Amino acid sequence: MMKSLTECVITLLVTVGIITSNTLIFLVIVWTDSLRNINKIYFCSLTVADLCIGLFITPFAVISSFGEDSIHFDVVFCHFEAYFLVVFFIAGIYSLAWISVDHYLFIRKPQRHKVAMTTARSLCWIAFVWIAAISFCSPPLFSFDRATYYEDVCLCSIFAGPQKPYFVTAGLLVLLPAIVALTVTNGYLFTSKFRKTRHMYETVLLDTASRPKNYFMNFIVTMVLVISWIPWLVLQIYGVLIEEITDFPHSIHFYLLWFGIGSSFYKFFVYLWSQDFRRGLKQLCGHSECRCPDCVPNRGTALITLNGAK
Repeated sequence: MMKSLTECVITLLVTVGIITSNTLIFLVIVWTDSLRNINKIYFCSLTVADLCIGLFITPFAVISSFGEDSIHFDVVFCHFEAYFLVVFFIAGIYSLAWISVDHYLFIRKPQRHKVAMTTARSLCWIAFVWIAAISFCSPPLFSFDRATYYEDVCLCSIFAGPQKPYFVTAGLLVLLPAIVALTVTNGYLFTSKFRKTRHMYETVLLDTASRPKNYFMNFIVTMVLVISWIPWLVLQIYGVLIEEITDFPHSIHFYLLWFGIGSSFYKFFVYLWSQDFRRGLKQLCGHSECRCPDCVPNRGTALITLNGAK
């Protein structure tokens, strides 16, 4: 059965937004050299996790919203969709946490950062993140009756059932380290020591002057993620502790969950505040042979530059 036109448009716009924004972010990371003061390995992992949601999860919700929801009644397909959504979400949370840890070490303990955040070690940590995310789903992976079609939101969700204690315990064990890391590292942003260090970067260490700004930008991205998912989480907790949420209007389920899923592309607008990221977009435009004035210098400017070099 086809959902309302508004809901169809929302699922389509969120999907297009996730794919478009994260593709641009990924290309800026890979094809340009503008993001020097951020760990590209962690940043790339976060982007890939969000991009996978737009490529492998939400497109099927778009199809379902237009009335073709038969695919979600395939037990195996619904099972894998539900669990891969959890995998991508956990991987994204940990990647975000590692970005904050990287900034924290670079600013507060620069000597330790050189040892702890080498390319090889960063790759190892990200590999561990994805393995941990996949392992969270391993025990019930072959139990194909553990997912159900969440018709109100056009997506499949994990059905805990008798395994609810496992999911609660495992979820806390998996997410707690990332939550603690985000809390500690982002809390440092509001200390007097950080303010003094930021002033030093802005006046003395000019090559890495954007590092504190990127640090704070990652805090904003974290807050956007938290604010986006809190309403839906509150609804779920209310349903468990107080009243069955099945009695709630269909629209509440739909809008709250898709507001949370939209956090996968909201961060793009936060990154636009970064001068380094905007420079990367302009460089990316140059790679595409763009002829807009902001992307490619005009002939007059090029001649002046060449004459000056002579």
